[in-house]
Formats: sequence, C-alpha cells, structure tokens
Amino acid sequence: MSREYENDGALHAKLIEEVLSHYPDKAAKRRKKHLNVAKSGNEAGGESEVLSECDVKSNIKSIPGVMTIRGCAYAGSKGVVWGPVKDMVHISHGPVGCGQYSWSQRRNYYVGTTGVDTFGTMQFTSDFQEKDIVFGGDKKLEQIIDEIEVLFPLNNGITVQSECPIGLIGDDTEAVSRKKTKEYDKTIVPVRCEGFRGVSQSLGHHIANDAIRDWVFDKKDVKFEAGPYDVNVIGDYNIGGDAWASRILLEEIGLRVVGNWSGDATLAEIERAPKAKLNLIHCYRSMNYICRHMEEKYGVAWMEYNFFGPSQIEASLRNIAKHFGPEIEEKTEKVIAKYRPLVDAVIAKYLSRLEGNTVMLYVGGP
Repeated sequence: MSREYENDGALHAKLIEEVLSHYPDKAAKRRKKHLNVAKSGNEAGGESEVLSECDVKSNIKSIPGVMTIRGCAYAGSKGVVWGPVKDMVHISHGPVGCGQYSWSQRRNYYVGTTGVDTFGTMQFTSDFQEKDIVFGGDKKLEQIIDEIEVLFPLNNGITVQSECPIGLIGDDTEAVSRKKTKEYDKTIVPVRCEGFRGVSQSLGHHIANDAIRDWVFDKKDVKFEAGPYDVNVIGDYNIGGDAWASRILLEEIGLRVVGNWSGDATLAEIERAPKAKLNLIHCYRSMNYICRHMEEKYGVAWMEYNFFGPSQIEASLRNIAKHFGPEIEEKTEKVIAKYRPLVDAVIAKYLSRLEGNTVMLYVGGP
C-alpha cells in the first residue's frame, strides 16, 4: 500500500470519527457499522484495487414512523402503481405526513380536468390523530368516502392506501371497502401497503398488483370489443410523457393500445386489460406480477420492451411485431425507415462534440 494511500486512510478514519461524534451514543453505535475506510486490494487479500468492509444492512424491514431514502411499501403502491390512475381518488389512510411526503413527487402527466374527472395531483388523507390510533379509524374512513362522493361525484373509484398505523392497530379497511362498494356501486379497493411491510417500495408494487387481481379483475361485466392487435403498455408511468410517445409508435405500426398502466390510466383500462392480446412491460420490477397472473389465468402473453434510445426502439419494435406476424412486421419496417433520417440528423449534430468524452448518467426511471 502506498504511503499516500496510507495517509489518506488515516485522514478518512479521523473524518469518520468526527462525524460520529455529533451523533447521540445509540445512533452513533448503529451508524458506525455503515462507515469505514476502504482498503487496497493487496492489503485486504483481494484482487480488486479497493475494497470496502462496511457492514451495510439495507435488506431489512423499514421501521414504522422512520422515513427511509429507499421508500417503503406504501410508496411503492401509492406513489408508483396506484397513484397515476387518474380517474380514481387515492386516500392516504393514516397520519398526514406520508400523504404529504408522497404528494405530487412524480411527474405522472395525464389528460383531464383536475378535481373534476382526474385526481392525480390532489392529496386525500384521513389525517390520523391520537384518538384515531386509540379508538380506530374505520368510521373516519367511511366518513371520508362519503365526503368524496359528495365533493367529487365524477370519480370512477377509490383506493385506500394504508399507512403504518393502520396495520399496527388492525383497522378493517376491507370491511369498510366492501360496505361502501355496495352502497355506491363503485370500485373501492383496500390496499394493505403499510410501509413497514417491505424492505423498500418493491413489495408495495407487488401488494398493489395483488389488489388489482383481487378487487378489480372480474368484478364487473366489462363491455369491451377486443381486437386482434390490442396491447397493454404495462409499467410506464408517463413521467415526462414517455407513455404518450410509446403509444404513438405502437399505433403507427398497426397495434391498438387499450390500456396504459398506470400513467394517464383510467380504471376502465385496468378492468379490460385481460382482453388484450399482449402485455408490453417496460418497468419489469414493478409490474411483472400482474403480467404473470394475466398469462396464467387469461392466457395473455407478455414481453419486455425498451424504448430508451433509437437502437433499442428499433429492436423492441421488431420483436413486438414478430409476435403479430407479417402484416405488422411490414408496417414496422416502414415506421423505422420513416424515423431513421431524424435519428441520423441528431447523431450527426452531436457525435463530433461527444465522441471521446466520458459521461456520467445519474438515472432513475427515464
């Protein structure tokens, strides 16, 4: 190990001790496990240049009431899967903090009139107080649903996104949802997405998918005439309008997008999804569960696709077209040829400036 690296290591260790000195003893003890000085490969007996021996333990359940940068099951359900469904009201059931924290964080673009027939950027919360923790919040939830029906009669459904305290005190959101579903003849979905259930928001995706399976599919006589080229776009949340761009391309090659999950989506699109011929999944991590279910129960095939970048777009379009046969394949080649001059012009403009340079991409979603 070089003298320079040795001196840096001592300096870094001193910095860590200085940081820990500002924590309370209990917090410092826990935090210390996550901070360490990396060692050179030779000193550590390894082959890599630098190794870390931090005792990072991230694959554990979130602590109720403690905010985590990884998100939580509630964030995965409310913020990702259900929240972008525009014509439904999504109640953050619990204290106001979780609802406020998840309010309008994602740019899920949609078409509609906010507060009239679309509710994506609005925040609905049961605003739990101490008395609700002690006596339960079922009656309060009923009252909120009644108020929503008066104030926003054009909503097409409601979801109840449970926060941590709901699971801890045992509120029966399912019973309330069944009661109000009958009373209003409207889809009301309880989602057991209490934050502490998962190590990150990922389990919230799964829970939300299961709620669709159990509370939406096969609950209505869906009057929808299916076609031979119907597809669902699954796992695209229209952050920045990318789902709209995907729809344009897919429809240009001769397909019909009958549902987008869940950016700019409606409840009707979710209800008719099992009638499609193919599910195209963009964000595999958040929506593979429901695609697998639709394949097993309804025989709807699914495939992953990638519309990030021209080469991936071309490859994905050809792969999708292959599923439908020669007619769609022929149209696909015409669409690719149509857009190639546009792509070539963009590359010609920027390649000389970018070639030979190193670029760091800090990405999330698109």
